Amino acid sequence: IENWENWGSKQNVKMLARCAKIKPLKLIRKLKMKFQADREVLSDAVSFLVRMLSPRPQLPQLSGVVVDATDGSITLSIFDYEVVARVSIAGSVEKPGKTLVQARLLAEIVSKLPSDSVSVELVESRVAINSGSSKFSLSAMSMTEYPQTPEVPSGSGTVKAEEFSDAVAEVSIAASREEVTPVLTAVMVSSKAKELSLVATDRFRVAVKTVPWNSKSSETEVLIPARVLSEIAKTFSGSGDIEIGIGSSEKEMVGFTSGNKMVATSTIKGKYPAVLQLFPSDTPHFAVLNTGDLSDATKRVSLVVDRDKPIRFSFGSAELNLESIGSDVADASEQVSCSLTGEDTVVSLKPQFLIDALSSVETEMVQIGFTSNPNNPNKPGPVLITPVGSNNSYKYLLQPNLLVS
Repeated sequence: IENWENWGSKQNVKMLARCAKIKPLKLIRKLKMKFQADREVLSDAVSFLVRMLSPRPQLPQLSGVVVDATDGSITLSIFDYEVVARVSIAGSVEKPGKTLVQARLLAEIVSKLPSDSVSVELVESRVAINSGSSKFSLSAMSMTEYPQTPEVPSGSGTVKAEEFSDAVAEVSIAASREEVTPVLTAVMVSSKAKELSLVATDRFRVAVKTVPWNSKSSETEVLIPARVLSEIAKTFSGSGDIEIGIGSSEKEMVGFTSGNKMVATSTIKGKYPAVLQLFPSDTPHFAVLNTGDLSDATKRVSLVVDRDKPIRFSFGSAELNLESIGSDVADASEQVSCSLTGEDTVVSLKPQFLIDALSSVETEMVQIGFTSNPNNPNKPGPVLITPVGSNNSYKYLLQPNLLVS
């Protein structure tokens, strides 16, 4: 008998014991679990799960991590109705068992334990954690209201972990942080047989990156929360390959697996704006600059710019002039060498948006392409930021602010 709840009151258990003519204590088995594991390995596993947890779980139990010890293996998992994450580690299991414990507290404790080995033991409703001279006792959380973990979709294809991680970092910066329009907080992931395309926008900018991938599945398109996708990409960045499984059920999920770790996340439903059609087919009017020089100059001038205020960028035949605008406290300006094809151009851009784009340009030189405004020829159109000397798989379209006099 696992616990009293399953069999009613103590009185009923004693009656059952008398009928069987045995002592009640022989009939009742306490909840137990005991194992030993490498502290660093356990800490890495719990920290990985904590990063995947929702910052605002719907139920207290959803802030916990399920610890399931079986013969020679310990599986730790979380589920918050949106994200499933699971990791398996090796360990010496003395007593198999299963429990739920507060995830963030467990992560904090294990990360600071003094010894290389940690012992975890469950006795009824307490979880004892011992390492060296350190001893902790945590309350085990009730699993009666813990939801059933959904089935994770099988692999649809594989992608190089480093390439995928870089692509997510370069694109997710353009996703919206405002929950008012949920689809804009997502990264749109489109798959073809040989290509995986990632797109993000917050209406003021659009970032696109394409990476090769190996898949035999049909073309598909899903919206994955940018926050979760960023954590997944960082977690798997040091792995070899990532296997991605795209589900097709009513509550569509996308699973990511590499090594002993797995994460699956629910997708966001809705129609993503047709932002790809905003990219021009070519930009005959453009400037080429040193990526680092432009980024550093933008950061310096932005020091005196009020929040959300733009910087004026005046592109000449051989020089770009950056000038702060809209500040009553201080002014700043700086010049950067450039090569301009076409007539002199002035645009005003939010500095942080431009810095975000330049941080994702991996080449020494960057191209700033100018477009015309289809609705008003007297106003500047979006600028297209692309690396120079690469296959141009990364593109960043930035909408200028109205020029301020």
